[in-house]
Amino acid sequence: MLDKKLKDALELLGGKAIIKDGEQLYVLLTIKEFKKIRQEGIGGLTKQELIDRINNDIAAWKSSQEEDKLDALNLDDIGNKEAEDVHYEKA
Repeated sequence: MLDKKLKDALELLGGKAIIKDGEQLYVLLTIKEFKKIRQEGIGGLTKQELIDRINNDIAAWKSSQEEDKLDALNLDDIGNKEAEDVHYEKA
């Protein structure tokens, strides 16, 4: 059984996730997504085309993670800084 949080994350990510364990990266797919990729012709790709496609998926995932971090920032807290908390210096 998959952890409920992992299942929810897979659903939010469209059935695909990348998991980092130390320096290793793993791609986790639902069966539905795996079949979809196979039907799109991944079997006919050259090794370099497959690597490029995987790298593009990883880049898109990293980008979405950065966007999630930005969305999580509480801009109200940043905007409520007191004037004395802000210091300007000439470069």
